[in-house]
Amino acid sequence: METTPNVQTPRKSSKKTMLIVGAAVVVVLGGLGTAFAKFDFFKSAKTIYLQSEATTMAKFSSEVSQKYAEYEAYMKPYMEQPVHTTTEVSDITIDADIPDLETGKALDLIKSAKFVINSNVDEQKKQQSGNVELHLKSKKLATVEYFLNDTLFGFRLPEFYSKYGYMDLKDRDVIKQQFGEELPKRFLTYSDLYQAVQVKEDEVKSILTPYALLYADSLKDSQISLKKDVAFNEEGFQTNVSEVTVTFTPEEASSLLTQIAEKAQKDEKLFDLIYSRYNNVTTLLNDSGYQLEGVMSREEFKKSFDQTFTDMIEEVKVDGKQTDETLKMIVQIDADHQIISRKVLVANEKDQKESLFWKSISYQNGADTYNLYSLINPENPDETELTVSYKGKEEKGKTNGAVSFFVKDDATPVVDLKTTFETTKQDKKEDGTYDFNITVLDEEIMENITLSGKITSSMTKTDTGRESNADFTINFDQTEPDMPRSISMKLKATEEYGKPLEIPQVNESNGVNLAKMNDMQMMEIQQEVEVSLQKFMQENAELVQEFMMP
Repeated sequence: METTPNVQTPRKSSKKTMLIVGAAVVVVLGGLGTAFAKFDFFKSAKTIYLQSEATTMAKFSSEVSQKYAEYEAYMKPYMEQPVHTTTEVSDITIDADIPDLETGKALDLIKSAKFVINSNVDEQKKQQSGNVELHLKSKKLATVEYFLNDTLFGFRLPEFYSKYGYMDLKDRDVIKQQFGEELPKRFLTYSDLYQAVQVKEDEVKSILTPYALLYADSLKDSQISLKKDVAFNEEGFQTNVSEVTVTFTPEEASSLLTQIAEKAQKDEKLFDLIYSRYNNVTTLLNDSGYQLEGVMSREEFKKSFDQTFTDMIEEVKVDGKQTDETLKMIVQIDADHQIISRKVLVANEKDQKESLFWKSISYQNGADTYNLYSLINPENPDETELTVSYKGKEEKGKTNGAVSFFVKDDATPVVDLKTTFETTKQDKKEDGTYDFNITVLDEEIMENITLSGKITSSMTKTDTGRESNADFTINFDQTEPDMPRSISMKLKATEEYGKPLEIPQVNESNGVNLAKMNDMQMMEIQQEVEVSLQKFMQENAELVQEFMMP
């Protein structure tokens, strides 16, 4: 009787213990399973590599989609409703040596000038209108007005002539006969071109996916090697990575490219994607009256399309000669299966020489982001190069970093641009400061032109549009004696969405058709302009005297 409790209690305890242990085992095994997946235990080098390519491409695709969505959101107001923009350019300051009094007056006059540009755009109605005003010393001096729809363009200078001068594209034959100019049937808009070439993301993905699978299936285990715990150190970021090397002999590279070319040659979806956009653009241009030469029919385009891949197959054929060169790709993969570094090299096994062809680095480490893309001529790596890089740190709505763009040809830098920036986003406001240095090769004199400068900007979203302000300063290389030390200016812009746009209805009472203008109209214009010019000089006599007097 005394043993019964002693026997039964352990059984209950045992069941409870087993449940706890079982749960613990599940948790531990689950954790180990996650760890194995994360750190690639029990995976082949090929599996690790392909998984990293898929993961990296998925992230890249997501980022591109996000940026494209942001661009569409930015452009949406312009595409769907009228937009009125007022832009002011003022405080234009030229810092330069002043050789005489007249030059000093001219610089003072420029500093007092202000340009006011009013622009109205309605993509739906294919209409534009606006004006450019020149202000001197707080007084509006002169104005140029303009308007445009898909078949009509007009302008006027109201201070000098009251009527519009205009051209109607319906008179294009007369214009060609009188002036020898071939004009289109209608003017194209951004919306026209955008709709002609627009491609849906899913459409591209469905076409490219089979080629990714073909690439994956073509790889043999013998082509891929793996190193673990390789040190990675770029721009202050240190971590351990898995390093995968994928090697292609000339025969393997030829086989892969041949398979891709043969598949593409028979790929109707790929052909339709490319041809439909070509046809959209050429049809749009042709229907709008733009002169085109060599427009291909669908059959001709298909023949050219097929020939492109036939030529590619011929070019990648191995001619039977022995070669020691191989194509080598080295990717470095972090613990999240992201490729953070990629190099493509042409390797020569005989002399152990490797020539870099492509290099890219892309990682995000907490608040830090770094991207570098570099294309190099492997035959002459010291002579030809194109490199783009971005480094940024984002914390609490503030981002600071640097962007560079470098092009070298024939061992000579052609473009060398370096920019540092700091931006701040808060609610509907975004501020930015950008400092840049750029060196560009002037090919005529084979000398470098060096500029530096600073841009500060501020943009605020409102309920009806956007308001922007910016200061620009450009500094010139002081080794150029004829150049000023610097030029600076201020810019202010206001965008208003939904403001109705109207263009003038031109007729004989308020306009002159330039294609049909007769001698009497020309005389009338000349007389009115002469009277207006005298009036203009009288009204601005003080300004004219100030500028002209020594």
